Amino acid sequence: MYRVVAFVVALVTLLPLAVTASAEEECIQLAYVRPHRPQVVSSEARTLFGDVNAARAQRGLPPLVQDETLSQFALQVAEQMAQRRYFGHTDPNGVTFQDRLRAAGLHTRFAAENMAFDQDESHANQAFLHSPGHYANIVDAHPHKLGIAVVAAGDGEVFYVEEFAD
Repeated sequence: MYRVVAFVVALVTLLPLAVTASAEEECIQLAYVRPHRPQVVSSEARTLFGDVNAARAQRGLPPLVQDETLSQFALQVAEQMAQRRYFGHTDPNGVTFQDRLRAAGLHTRFAAENMAFDQDESHANQAFLHSPGHYANIVDAHPHKLGIAVVAAGDGEVFYVEEFAD
């Protein structure tokens, strides 16, 4: 049975007056095996939102509040990756996470982004929880808001985007 290997790229975190990245930014070109028109998968986004807050609760942290602006921001990113067949915090034209934040007018003291390309929500969530950088975003005390989008570009070929902000 075909199984999509999870691609989980480096996290990008913005802090006051500092930008840090755990690894080199890159853009991975994708070739879908069983493509279809990109489709929003709201049920998986809701499940992933609950899983993020469950992980925070295990650490004694307050739940994040769902933010519609961040969810729309995440949706734009997921849809663009699905349509343009790439995966990464930086798009094929070199537009970065920071560039997208500025263009969207999102001025925050803290912002972070997690991404996965996986077969389903359960696998994507496990990939986030087992990646030290992505897990750090999930359990960071700075963010208070979360936006999530899930877009399927093929059978078992799904983009997961989590946007965190204070």
